[in-house]
Amino acid sequence: MAAVVTEGTFHLSDRQCFAILDWAGEQPQDGLVLRAFLASIALAALRPEEALALRVRDVELAEDGASWLLVHPQAQERREKDSDRAGAVRRVPLCRDLAAILTEETIRRDLHPEDAIFALDDGRPLTAEVYRKVWREARAAVLQAHELDSPLGRHVSALRDARIAAWLQNGDQTAAHILAVAECAGMSAPRLAERFASCLRKPTRDEILWDRLEAALALPALSSQPTPTARRS
Repeated sequence: MAAVVTEGTFHLSDRQCFAILDWAGEQPQDGLVLRAFLASIALAALRPEEALALRVRDVELAEDGASWLLVHPQAQERREKDSDRAGAVRRVPLCRDLAAILTEETIRRDLHPEDAIFALDDGRPLTAEVYRKVWREARAAVLQAHELDSPLGRHVSALRDARIAAWLQNGDQTAAHILAVAECAGMSAPRLAERFASCLRKPTRDEILWDRLEAALALPALSSQPTPTARRS
């Protein structure tokens, strides 16, 4: 998928997202944890603060492959007026690639259920200051000169936006599909449609079922005879 740059909306392509993850993983210090952290945003559409809060117990692995992440609400999400489920824990499908990355990180650092998944190699917490610095360096290393001068991938949340855009574009875009994407992203459907309008396919005039629409909006049949009213005594 190529980078989407329409109507002021800039989304990283799959190639660019994975190139940034690979660049982070190649760093001699904290490379593996940084790659795992960015992968959780890129593959599960987490907010950065949600990814930082992940603990080992929040990863539900199933033998049949239907794995999930339990995402706990953060202060920013609770303040969002557009979220119908603000404050509720949500379950996000965990793809096989991300499940493998998180499992490797858990084994590598011998983590326990209550441990935070993402911490620096020296044991210090991974902070916004650290990952933002790495993001700026990765963006400069991966993107081309003309892309660096654009809003493309300016913030680490661009990984989340790219995943949401991919979820929307690779589906039937029915109401059920849009609602499912909104739930996984922790957004209301109206807010999702507003922010990612460029990713939604607009039906042609011929695709709109005008007969059904007219029937649904039609008034009930009215009697041709006036209804008598009771006289007051």
